[in-house]
Amino acid sequence: MATSYWTRMCVNCGHGRLVLQHDVTYRRVYAHCEDCEMGWLRAAEQADPDKGFLTLLGDFGFVDASFEEIAQSEWVDHVCGSFDK
Repeated sequence: MATSYWTRMCVNCGHGRLVLQHDVTYRRVYAHCEDCEMGWLRAAEQADPDKGFLTLLGDFGFVDASFEEIAQSEWVDHVCGSFDK
């Protein structure tokens, strides 16, 4: 069973959690709303709906970020919880 980590509820839709993903193309961690598919590249901008982007339009591959990947990113201090998939 895989563990996913999230930072907050989405400011765009108000329903989904911002789940941390590992962009395998550009090797970065970003937050991805599990409901509306919006994403944020910077932890400091995740509360600003105008700073997000529609992840469906992105040209990159991604997987759930491991805690080790998160620990090496700017998102480490923003993890609010985790859940098993």
